Order: sequence, then structure tokens, then C-alpha cells
Amino acid sequence: MALLLAPLRWLTSSIIRLAIFVGILVVAYLVLLKPAIDSGEKKVHQTLHSLEKAASPKRLEHCIKRADGDLEKIKRCTRVF
Repeated sequence: MALLLAPLRWLTSSIIRLAIFVGILVVAYLVLLKPAIDSGEKKVHQTLHSLEKAASPKRLEHCIKRADGDLEKIKRCTRVF
């Protein structure tokens, strides 16, 4: 009977070790990697949003209309937008 239980114990202990290892990996991902990934995505999103806002053709058009033909103001509008 003991010979039959030895492989079962080995299999059970191997499954437990594997479950503990996977649990440690999941915790490490949630604690270390996920916050870093989320903050990086947030920074990229904010940067892209600010670029889209700054490069808006409507804002350039509005700026040029407000320049009233003043060449220096129009140049500044094209540099800014």
C-alpha cells in the first residue's frame, strides 16, 4: 500500500509547489508590473491628447482669424499650432 501512495504524494506535492509558484508570479505581476504599465499608458495617453489638442486645425484657423492680417501674429500662430 505504501508503494501506491508514494507517487500520489509526489504528484500532490508537485501540484502544490506549482500552485504556490504561480501564486507568487500573479502577486508579483499585480504589485510590481501592473502599476508601472498603467502609469506608462496614462502618460502616453496624456501626451497624445495634448498633441492632438495643440495640433488642432480649428485652433490654428481661430488664431489666424484673430491675427487680422498681422504677419508677425500669423507666424506665431504657425509656430504654436
